[in-house]
Amino acid sequence: MRRGRRAAAVGLAVAGLAAGAAWAAPLQRPAEVNRPAQRGTPPVRSFTLAATGDILTENLVLANGAAAAAPGERYDFGPLFARHAPIVSAATLAICHMEVPLGWPGAPVGAHGRSNTANRLLGPAEMAAAVAGAGYDRCSTASNHSYDLWASGIDSTLGMLDAAGVTHAGTARSAEEAAASAQPFLVHGVQVSHLSWSVASNTELPEQWRFHYTARNPAPVLAEVAAARAAGAEVVIVSVHTGRENVFAPVADDRAFVTALTASGQVDLVIGHGPHVIQPIERVNGTWVYWSLGNLVSGMPESNAGRYTADARDGLLAWAEVRVTADGTVSITPSAVLLCNQLGTRTVWPAVSALADPATPAALRPQLEACITRATRIVAPLL
Repeated sequence: MRRGRRAAAVGLAVAGLAAGAAWAAPLQRPAEVNRPAQRGTPPVRSFTLAATGDILTENLVLANGAAAAAPGERYDFGPLFARHAPIVSAATLAICHMEVPLGWPGAPVGAHGRSNTANRLLGPAEMAAAVAGAGYDRCSTASNHSYDLWASGIDSTLGMLDAAGVTHAGTARSAEEAAASAQPFLVHGVQVSHLSWSVASNTELPEQWRFHYTARNPAPVLAEVAAARAAGAEVVIVSVHTGRENVFAPVADDRAFVTALTASGQVDLVIGHGPHVIQPIERVNGTWVYWSLGNLVSGMPESNAGRYTADARDGLLAWAEVRVTADGTVSITPSAVLLCNQLGTRTVWPAVSALADPATPAALRPQLEACITRATRIVAPLL
């Protein structure tokens, strides 16, 4: 599945996880949890998963992408991803969250009017090449912004991801494509399905096959999970975009929704998006849930003034070791790498390993230390 794995990249990823254990419990690897518990059965197939938070192509992100572009090009977002790309590339399967639709090459980007709740946004086509270059294999695309530019925005987003060789789930160009998103794909000998759903939308809703939206009703999600299992999925991962921003723990209705999903016993991992800040990682009905990975890259905020605080510059890279034994038992061992957006440049840094690196600029160190302090409040109860 993965492109060009290198021993050095694997070493960096493992070092980053180990470095996390030196400063706080949240980045330690918790004890393995089996579903159902089986002892003494050796794993016969396994893979590693990396998943990251919201990608938001706001003005500051666009400005830095434009500044890095070569003559004749509009944007180059590669430098923003360069510091965490080796960890992404070390995973067998890497999943991004493309929160904002992408346009066709040359299309005007930025705000395209406003809905009742938020700006309607379009990101540049060049972001698809950037995520592919960083090592991502797949993106979830169901979010409150999915239908910002109507059907044309979904078509261009998926067209650009296809052109970059990045698969996707959450939006579709046809009913057939939507149905196919539940189909498992092979990852190191394991049949995996990755689904993407949103409980929020900035606009009126299209047909459900275009945009996987649910008003926190678990039934349509569980129907797709059942379709994935019927198609042969051994591991089912569900990305969920919620609508409550700037909250540091799941609200009651989101918790009830995810609890219903995991109660089915058919979902192996839940990856949360949308609050723009980190939320805890915990087991729900025996299933690991990353309640919110926060932001991967965004323009939020340069100061604590306004709607968002410095917490919106922080995110988690979810790292999970997935094993399937000979009898089909799925075992997932989760951990995380803390990622932080640098002020001004919006470069995404793995905080703990960067802080331990003597080559990291002195001016950046206070930002990394502050990021670690903020994250410790939220993810410390992981164990």
